[in-house]
Amino acid sequence: MFAATSLNAVARDVTTELSNGTLTSSVQNGREVSGNSSLYYSAVTYKKKKGGAINVIFLMRTANNTNSSPPYLMKSGQTKGHSFGGKAVPSTCSAVGGLAEKDQGQYWAPPLNPC
Repeated sequence: MFAATSLNAVARDVTTELSNGTLTSSVQNGREVSGNSSLYYSAVTYKKKKGGAINVIFLMRTANNTNSSPPYLMKSGQTKGHSFGGKAVPSTCSAVGGLAEKDQGQYWAPPLNPC
């Protein structure tokens, strides 16, 4: 996970409360990770606080692409996440992390600026 900052255009992570847990989306420009500013690194984490077992897929969406993780089985009290590695910085300078739960839909955090 990357260092937290305020929720604005240069925020590195943002947390969203969902009915059964907490979704955190993180982005960081590659200049701070690898010295390559044409890449960004991202991760999505979910802390399941209550409810039955679910299968989730973590997502990272830009204007041109949506990357997804393999499915993860989660039980109450667990925290799991997925890192998406280095991807090309989107021209819109916007990346949105989320998760998909089978039969329940998709849930998204507010957009972050990976530029």
